[in-house]
Amino acid sequence: MRLFLPILFLTLLLHGGDGHRFTNHLIDEDSPYLQQHAHNPVDWYPWGEEAFEKAKREHKPILLSIGYSTCHWCHVMEEESFEDEEIAELINRWFVPVKVDRERMPHLDRHFQRIYSILNRRGGGWPLSIFLTEDLKPFFAATYIPPEDSYGVKGMKSLIPALGRLYASDKESVMKRAEAVEKLLQESQKLSGQRLQEGDKLAKEALRRIWGYYDRLYGGFGERPKFPESSRIALLFDIYRLTGDERAKMMALQTLESMQRGGLYDQIEGAFFRYCVDRRWRMPHFEKMLYTNAELIPLYADAWKMTSKERYREVAKDTIAEIDRRFRTPEGLYFSASDADSAEGEGLYFLYRYDEALKALLKSGFDEKEAKEFLAYLDIAEDGNFDSEYSHARRASAKEPESFKRGVAVLKRMREGRDYPFIDKKIITAWNAMMIKALFKASKIDGSYLDEAKSSYRALKRVMSKEDGSLFHQVLYGKTPSQDGLLEDYAFFADAALSAYETTLEKSYLEDAKSFSGQARKRFYIDGRWLLGAGEPKSYADISDRYYRSALSVQINNMITLAVLESSFKDEALARESLQAFGALINGSPDAYPEALRAYLRLEKGVVVVKSSRGNLSKNLSKIERIDYPFLLKSAAAADIWQACDLKSCFAYSKSIDEVIGAIERR
Repeated sequence: MRLFLPILFLTLLLHGGDGHRFTNHLIDEDSPYLQQHAHNPVDWYPWGEEAFEKAKREHKPILLSIGYSTCHWCHVMEEESFEDEEIAELINRWFVPVKVDRERMPHLDRHFQRIYSILNRRGGGWPLSIFLTEDLKPFFAATYIPPEDSYGVKGMKSLIPALGRLYASDKESVMKRAEAVEKLLQESQKLSGQRLQEGDKLAKEALRRIWGYYDRLYGGFGERPKFPESSRIALLFDIYRLTGDERAKMMALQTLESMQRGGLYDQIEGAFFRYCVDRRWRMPHFEKMLYTNAELIPLYADAWKMTSKERYREVAKDTIAEIDRRFRTPEGLYFSASDADSAEGEGLYFLYRYDEALKALLKSGFDEKEAKEFLAYLDIAEDGNFDSEYSHARRASAKEPESFKRGVAVLKRMREGRDYPFIDKKIITAWNAMMIKALFKASKIDGSYLDEAKSSYRALKRVMSKEDGSLFHQVLYGKTPSQDGLLEDYAFFADAALSAYETTLEKSYLEDAKSFSGQARKRFYIDGRWLLGAGEPKSYADISDRYYRSALSVQINNMITLAVLESSFKDEALARESLQAFGALINGSPDAYPEALRAYLRLEKGVVVVKSSRGNLSKNLSKIERIDYPFLLKSAAAADIWQACDLKSCFAYSKSIDEVIGAIERR
């Protein structure tokens, strides 16, 4: 292989004694994902001017690779291709290679995922591989690329030189393709403004469509892979409360039930994995993401309040306990994710061999019959249920054996001798805000979470706010933040602040929500369009709830809430205008944009705020919580009188809370 002098010189000068043969331009980056690639023989650059100038100077195209630190297939592609010296030499010869951590730059990731969808007519994923001209125009896109040609798919060893030679010998044709892609992107980003249909009609149509692809055997939506889809479940709860249609309630609860019983949920230590590859919720990818769990906790709390089924409350509490144990810092901040892979192999921290588990149970005092019944309940089988002889714990029947807690304690101790998977110690403002909101919501099922929520809120604001009140996006734990906040950071922090206000009625939280929402509007609403972040390429915000709720849809909901609490017609007008811009999409597929549809239903059906003194509200909290209307807020006022108001007027006014509740329910 030809050694590249900049890499070799840097290796000898700075890292000659650290055992690494190669060191590239990622070495000084503080992203765990970029650090994972800092010693690849590929001459990686971070996204930035140094790489762009090199591409222009040498007239080379750019290979952009986007992933994240806990992505299993990113690890696979690194091992197969980016650590292979032959492939690295090809990449370095023909391209300027650039690495991006999608969790640091989700706006860039979203932009290039759109490019992938345009070129391949399907959704993308990670690792994402984008081939760009020297002036950053994409002309080819893929996700995982194998090292060798296989099953009709070109591998790195043939694809890299083929695209490199094409660019060198026929740049004109490449540029024409890039310009065509650019035009398609511009067409796809045009707003499809259209007058929105009636809310009742859209809710009915959304329910009809979801019922059409709902998995009535195993819960969840579609066949496989299966993701939690928290925003869709939240929409179903709202539709049920608005319409009384039992199908909406059934789909939401059965899905929550299936997820917590199956392999998506860690039955031994708690918390949910990112998704399952199969229809029956048995075979997860073992990453645990902060955002996945933060969005599920409030749903299980709601399910418990709706059904009084203790298992739902238990799942919410055990999930919080595990996230706190693995991700929470002493200051009250939260790390972003844990990996699927550990020293033993993919998922092996979480898996069990039957003979080893049986031996451990017998040694701890179980008799043989009791031990075998416990293992059968968790589907830990002699011939394995996951991969060869290994089993993944999932609940195989409805009746929990009496020995369950003792048995779980034994299996938990078995994990103590294993290496827990890598934890990405990035502190991401948006994801922390999601978890803080979850804690405020969970304080309604256990009051002990309230202090934890307040403590984390203070910590996040202290660490990730600037003196002018603006936000940072992320920071590696122990470092000083420097990256400016994105739309998602302002939107989700405002959302957390509004949840904090609704829980505590402390006005400082409401002031924070107004500030964060106002700054989002100032920074990211430009020329009538919402952006995900500043800079080029422009990444326009949309209403798709992909990996978690759409930042734009959350921001729209924030503005609706503030409009009601603050009688702000400016917020209402912008919320309505922002939804109307996507009217054709929502009218055409209302089920596909759950958080945006929830926002529109709140606008059209009306958010109701119950007003009285803080003391009155606190004393009558249980009565207010029982009001069977999904779009309800509380607001502390100076007087003891009770009022119920919406955006248009206060429609109930009484000394009796019962009269006001009656007026709300009659609506």
